[in-house]
Amino acid sequence: MTDKQLDTSDLDGLVLRELSSLPSLAPSRGFQDRVMARVTLPRPAAVVLMQRAGAWALQPRRAVALATAYATCVLATILLAGPWIAAHAGLAVLGASWVAGHVGAAALAIASWGVRSGVVGALRTFAGTGLRLWATVATAAIAYAASGYGLHVLLKAPRRSDELARTL
Repeated sequence: MTDKQLDTSDLDGLVLRELSSLPSLAPSRGFQDRVMARVTLPRPAAVVLMQRAGAWALQPRRAVALATAYATCVLATILLAGPWIAAHAGLAVLGASWVAGHVGAAALAIASWGVRSGVVGALRTFAGTGLRLWATVATAAIAYAASGYGLHVLLKAPRRSDELARTL
């Protein structure tokens, strides 16, 4: 620096020149990616346990063993419940007849409402003719197929079968 007094604008210019001559201390390109690649995020113990149990159960021998155990439990339950159901068959028949009576009464009430309100007549005139009947059947078939395809898309397995094993 010099002994003479600098005014504010000269002092600001001098500071800026000196700061710009300093070497850059910014991290190099890709530094953040390299650091974040080494960072492991903690996962809850329950999630880790569930993933390990899923990977363990999906191994072929264990999967067959678990399916066999499940089938054995279902069979044992049916065999144990069979004698009780046979001993209480009268109660089961009474319950079934009660449910059938109420369902039949509800169906009769809905059918009588449909006849009184004219819904049945409108459906008969719409779908009663040949071309309209086939159009209705085709529409119902297409809706059914679209629903089945939508369910297939929603329930299909992920594309990669080794995703769970790679996360462990």
